[in-house]
Parts: sequence; C-alpha cells; structure tokens
Amino acid sequence: MALLGAEQMRAAMIGDPVLTPSLGLRVARIAGLFCLSSTKIAEGVFNHVSGYGSFAPASQHAIDAVLRHYDDVGSVARFEVIVPSISASDLRLLERNGFREVARLFQVHVRTSARPPRMREVEGLAVTRAGRRDAEAYARLASRGFGDHRSRIGQVFEHGWVRQIRRDARVAAFIGSVDGVPAATGVTILRPAIAGLYSGSVLTAYRGRGIQNAMIAARVAHGWSRGVRSFYSWTVDSGSAENLRDEGFRTRFELHLLVRGPS
Repeated sequence: MALLGAEQMRAAMIGDPVLTPSLGLRVARIAGLFCLSSTKIAEGVFNHVSGYGSFAPASQHAIDAVLRHYDDVGSVARFEVIVPSISASDLRLLERNGFREVARLFQVHVRTSARPPRMREVEGLAVTRAGRRDAEAYARLASRGFGDHRSRIGQVFEHGWVRQIRRDARVAAFIGSVDGVPAATGVTILRPAIAGLYSGSVLTAYRGRGIQNAMIAARVAHGWSRGVRSFYSWTVDSGSAENLRDEGFRTRFELHLLVRGPS
C-alpha cells in the first residue's frame, strides 16, 4: 500500500517536459525511501519522504542520508509515517533526531472483505472506462471535481493522470456520466495483491445522489474481476470516508507528517 502510493506520486511528478523541470520536481531513492522534492512548491505534497518503517527499513543511516539529500536540494526533510503500523522503536528513532508530528494528513481506509462488491444503481448514471484517447478529458474533469484545475499543484496531477492513463495498463480510469454529461471520476491502480483507489471526484452540481458510492463500487468491481481482494483509499474529508465505509472499507490507519524542529 505505502509503496504503491509512493510510486503513484512519482508517476504524477516525473515525466512532464514542462512542469517537471520548471517546478524543480525530483524523486530520489535514498536508502530504499522515496524522497520527493520541489524547488518551487514548498508544500509537503511534493516535499516529503515515503516508506520509512514500511517498505524501507528505518535506521540512523537512512535518516542521515535523507537529511544530507534535502540539504543538497535546499529543502526540508519531512517524514510521512503510517500510524499505528509504524513500530514504536522506529518512531522513537525519528524523535531522537528531533522530528515531531506537525500534521495528520489522511485517513487510510482498507477493504479486505471476502464479500464481492455490490453494484450501485443511480438514476441516469453510466460508468465507463476512460481509454487512452480519453485521458485528457478525464484529467480535466478530475481537476474540476477537486476544484483545483488552476493551481500549479492541480496541474501536476492533471498532467500526471494523462501520462499514467496513456502509458500504464495497470491504471484504470473511469468516468461517471449522468444522462450523458460527465460528472464524476475515479481511478483503480492495480498490483497483483492490492489495488489503490485514487482521483475520486464528483462535480458539485451532482453531489448528494450516491454517485461517489457507485464510482467506488465500480472501481472495486474492476479490481475484483482481476483477482484482487485487498483495496485501499486515503481521504481528508468525512463524507468520502463514510462512502468508503458503505462499500466495505474500514478505517485502519492515518498518515502523519513529522518535521525536524529547531535544535
């Protein structure tokens, strides 16, 4: 789950001929960790470390290497950790190095039920797979759904989805249309044993009709039909969390951000 999330962020950030260099976007592997950075955007979304104590071992060597890396790129080391799965000893090691929690970024919802997903019927709604030719239309619709189509961060993700849909067969994008009008988006990113649900959005005018539930169910069904039985999704708002729980997800973890305080 953590590794898939880091790989998705790398795919979003790296590969755009204009945005990647102009925003100074970089993803380095340091001691097995994913170290994301941007020289132009200070927010943690593009400036953090993923994998500490999950898919990469926690060690003083790793912390020292990460600190040197962020000194070199002129940024601040910010460690993402998954709570409560991170061990107490791994967390204490960060704390001994001066890191303190500054934010709780996401709730992490997991579905491991043996029960097949139930399809949701919404009047007028048709959910269709977005192919390579639909990649730009999908990405623009997703940006509108998130209300972030003009910001630099929004543009990175919009362009990133275009590349991923066109180039990676494991990225399955879906558009929900109401009476023929595109209204909702969602992606399933497949791996052999797990699938991540990303980019779930509904345009404001179509909210409150159960469309997000239907989009969640359709994406789980896509993975289920390919033998996947474990799914995850992260959320920042309670409404999306409730919809995921309706579809068999349970809130298991939180993603916390730790930053080094002044010495």
